Formats: sequence, C-alpha cells, structure tokens
Amino acid sequence: MRLGCPEAPAESNPNAGSRDAEGATILGGMSEQQRLGGVGRPATDAEWSAIASRRSTPRFFFIVTSTGIICTPGCPARLPGRDRVRILSGLEEGLAARARPCLRCHPDREPGSSRGGVADPVGTAIKLMTAALTGGDEVPTDRDLAGELGLPERKLRELFRESLGVTPRAWAASRKAEMLRSRLAAGQDVTAALYDAGYGSSSAAYEAANGHLGMAPGRFRSGGAGESIRWTIAPIPAGVALVAATDRGLCAVRLGTEPAALAAELRGEFPGAALARDDEAMADVASIVSDLAVGRRRPEAETLPLDVHATAFRRRVWEALRRIPVGETRSYGQIAAAVGAPGAARAVGTACAQNPVAVVVPCHRVVGSDGSLHGYAYGLARKRQLLDAEANAEAAGVAEAALEPGRGAAL
Repeated sequence: MRLGCPEAPAESNPNAGSRDAEGATILGGMSEQQRLGGVGRPATDAEWSAIASRRSTPRFFFIVTSTGIICTPGCPARLPGRDRVRILSGLEEGLAARARPCLRCHPDREPGSSRGGVADPVGTAIKLMTAALTGGDEVPTDRDLAGELGLPERKLRELFRESLGVTPRAWAASRKAEMLRSRLAAGQDVTAALYDAGYGSSSAAYEAANGHLGMAPGRFRSGGAGESIRWTIAPIPAGVALVAATDRGLCAVRLGTEPAALAAELRGEFPGAALARDDEAMADVASIVSDLAVGRRRPEAETLPLDVHATAFRRRVWEALRRIPVGETRSYGQIAAAVGAPGAARAVGTACAQNPVAVVVPCHRVVGSDGSLHGYAYGLARKRQLLDAEANAEAAGVAEAALEPGRGAAL
C-alpha cells in the first residue's frame, strides 16, 4: 500500500528501466526510492514532530521517497515512515529530482493564497476523494474538501446535491461500497476486499452493506450464498410477475410473459442462494402486486420492507416514488426536487431504470416534463397499461364514491 499523498502515475518513459519486485523503477541499478533517498536530508526531531502531528507550521518541504511526492507539514494524507521522509531545501529541489507536488496539501501554492475559482468544484472534489480511496488514505471530509476548494462547506454540499443528488460524504460511501462490491464479485477474500475498499473494520463494511449491498458482503460475493429466497408468480394484465423475497424483505418484482424465463433471471442474479417457489407463503405479497398492476389501491404496498441493492441517492428516489399517489404522475425534475437534487433529473431516470421491484416502487409513474412517456425497463406499452389501469381505477372509485357518499363510514 502506498504511503504519502496519492498522485496519478507519471507518463511512461521509453528510456526508463525495468521494475523491481516492489514496483520501484530501476535506473542504472538504483531504485527510485534509493535515488530519492539521496535527495535532501533526514528530518530533525522537531521537523518529524511537525509532520507526525500534522502541524501546518513551520512550513517546509519534504519528499516521501516511496512515492516521489512532495508535501508540507499538515498534509492530511497517510503518514509515511520517518525513514522515507527527506527534508528539501525548497520546492525546486524536489521538482529537479522529478518528484511531484502533492494533490492534497499543494506545496506548489503560496500559503494563504485563495483556492477559490475552481472551474469544476464537484469534479475536483471527486478526483480528490478518488485519489484518497485508491491510494489507501483517509477520505477527506466535506469540511476538508470545502477548504481545499475555497468554498463554504454548505455551498459544496449544495453543488453536489444539484449535480449528483448526494453529499460528498454520501458519494464517497457509495464509491467505497462499489469498490467492495466489485472486489467481492471478482472473488476476492472478504477480509482483504473490505480493507482494500477503504473500510477500517469488518463491522463498518457490514453496516454499509445494509444500505448498499442488500445482504452481507460474503453472501453477495458468492451470489447470495446462504440466502434463502422464496418466490412465486402473480398474474397481471397481459403477463405475469415474479415476486421474490428474503427474510428481510422484497428483493425482486419482475414483469414478463414466461414464468420460466423470469425464474431463470432470478437464478442468474442469485446463483448461490437457496431459491424455492413458495406460492402459499408469498400469496399475500403476490396479491398486492396483482392488484397494483390493475390499478387497485393497496396502501400496504407503501410500507412493504425491501431488501434491495441501493446507493443513498437511489434509495431516496425510490422512497419518493412510493409516495406518488395512485393515478398521479410526477416528472423526473419534480422527483429530483423532492429528494433535494433539483439538477439531477437524469440521475433520477437512472435510478428508475435500476429499480428491482417494479410496481411496488412505481417508477412507471414518472414521466417527462410535458407528460410524455420515456424509457421503461418493461417497455412503453407496459408503462402505458399501468398508468391507464390506475387512472381508470381511480375514476371508477370516484364515481362509486359519488353514488355511495356514505361508503367507508363506520356502521
């Protein structure tokens, strides 16, 4: 694992030598770390104390020989070993040795200089967080990022919400979960995967799994191994719906015409799970899905527990969709505003496309700003059928209520 500040790799040099077993460049029989070890001088006790305690004063420059990065005291990156620190006479000495300025503490900037005016603060913040995650460093907090960009912390969060629908902290948490998911899916050992993804402990990874993986990391890695998933088939207009659930909640509602094809899709997503068709145990949930598909109002659908994979933003979008009344629609922009991200209409569309529990999370109720129908995982004809069914059912309910004004009153 690299120490010091993360940095993009230098461009390849056709004249560079080979790599030794640890990845250090060999130049004339000398590794890059050995070569940089001859630059500058060792740190005094006072200088090392300033580096180790991350005091920003007194200001001086040092190079981390294992990474070739130039830093100043106060740098938030992972602390290197003292034997890998060399004190420089100035920034120019490090640059002359082909070392690179740190992206975290910016030794190439004058102290106290303004850091505002960044053309793309969200993109820059993402680069900084990504560099920290891939380099094994602590991810900068929202406050650290705002200070780095010369913005108020509240403003940075607003920019993130407008652009991505989440705060910087939530983005980093989602990115860590994605890194963990990809490592687990590739077959990496659970313990190694969670630490490589940036989790400080197994408990932190398992806590994150509740909101991002939908199941324990080890079970996700093995395709749901150890999970018990019950499923059934529910009749809907012009087809069927496969309804599946774990002990924690609903994990899939898929629409189609062939039960066998839908069952094969479920097995493909959870190849390691114990899948069992259980029509009796799933009868109540299947009834809810069937009723929703023909436009009948089922209030309990709004509180059905879900056991689904979701980033923080997608979970907020899906919960907002469940609050859309039957027979009504909302635009992508309206949903974006409802979840506090008015500029994230496109991201709302992506969240709708990733919805694993159709009808229960009614993404079919989201339309264009002009009322036109846009993409739907099961086709626009199915989307129109669901909307028409809801509209017709609501109209029939209103007419019936008009004829029976006392309906619903206690006897």
